[in-house]
Amino acid sequence: MSQNKTVSFEVRDVSGQKAAAVKGCPVDASVGEVVPSLLAMMHLPPNDDEGNPVSHTLRRDRDGAILHEADVVGNVIEQGERCVLQPSIDSG
Repeated sequence: MSQNKTVSFEVRDVSGQKAAAVKGCPVDASVGEVVPSLLAMMHLPPNDDEGNPVSHTLRRDRDGAILHEADVVGNVIEQGERCVLQPSIDSG
């Protein structure tokens, strides 16, 4: 991991209609800590139409890897990375 204490990357929603440039994200933050801020930045609702919370994950564009909530940003997101914020699909 580099000596930088922050990383900047791009994120978009699955439709590609909403996107944001993330600047200065702490490399020691977890993906789970960052996702709520991304939802707010992109003006995406945290709840479905019935008011139930919707969980989201990040997916890296370069390899399609799903980043888990506990993953440390500095270990899984590179400077300038492109990611997709997508709803989690839970089978039930």
